[in-house]
Amino acid sequence: MLIVGAGLAGSLLALALRELDQPVTLIDRPDPGPTATTASYGVLPGFPLGTSPLARQVASAADLWRALQSRYGDLGWSPRQRLPVPLSQVDSSVLERQLPALLERLGVEQVSAEVQRLERCGDRWRLHCSAGAALEADQLVLAAGAGCRGIWPQLPAPLRCSWAGVLALPHWPSSAGSPALHLPARFRRPQLERRAPQLRAPEAVVDAGLVPRGEGALLGQISWIDGALECAPAPDPGRSEALLRAALPAQWAALEGRWLQMPVAFCSDGLPLVGPVPGAPGLFCFSGFSGAFAQVPLLAPLLAQFMAGSPGAEAALQRLQVWAPARSAPG
Repeated sequence: MLIVGAGLAGSLLALALRELDQPVTLIDRPDPGPTATTASYGVLPGFPLGTSPLARQVASAADLWRALQSRYGDLGWSPRQRLPVPLSQVDSSVLERQLPALLERLGVEQVSAEVQRLERCGDRWRLHCSAGAALEADQLVLAAGAGCRGIWPQLPAPLRCSWAGVLALPHWPSSAGSPALHLPARFRRPQLERRAPQLRAPEAVVDAGLVPRGEGALLGQISWIDGALECAPAPDPGRSEALLRAALPAQWAALEGRWLQMPVAFCSDGLPLVGPVPGAPGLFCFSGFSGAFAQVPLLAPLLAQFMAGSPGAEAALQRLQVWAPARSAPG
């Protein structure tokens, strides 16, 4: 099985497939730079985030991360607070450091290559990569986030791309006290994502949070979204950083940090795109998450069960379709 994308989604899916003794090749760009995984707050709520079946399930995500760590060692998960609401966090700096060695130990083949195009050859998928390399498999998963549509443009329309920016601070600011989660009362990004199909010009929103990452912190998040399915040209980094700083509390606005900017996948209907791609036998998508650190550990084992044809495969697909219903409209 081939998985394109070695971020959070692709890596945890590879892990779930190896737990079912499936051979897996994981493909990622040679120099991916900052990614959605890198810039994520990694926060896990210990309570439902809404009334949809998937939103009700995210409260169990912390238990899944705790179970993963009990099997494989430190992956960056730790509880952060119990009151007024239970919250935990996955430190993406730890996760990104630990995952490659863990996947290698479990027998996942990791290939560093730029994907150029994908084609159907008989009953198999052929992935053409940089330096003339080509890989084939009966089953292939697009888990490359914002890069998925560039590989297979016919993906269903809810899958879209935005630009995100965040400040990475080298040290936790002393003015913020002990390291803790400082989150906005309500994130603005999801509402803008829902309006994406109606947008006629790019719009930006800032969510002013501060969370630990390694020895430092992530400060703020700005999201640029327009109405196109394809990823728009990157916004000017200087302007994005200035807009973000202007929306921060005064005690944080002047903190020094490194600006990180990257394309991010999302789905305008609020549910991830997970499962078989319509009209493309053997092709799967695993992308467009809203709160990936809470959703991916729930969904990866189900997709792995279905792909592996293991006992309970059809039940796993049915549960996937309840939590992330299939969309048939072409992009």
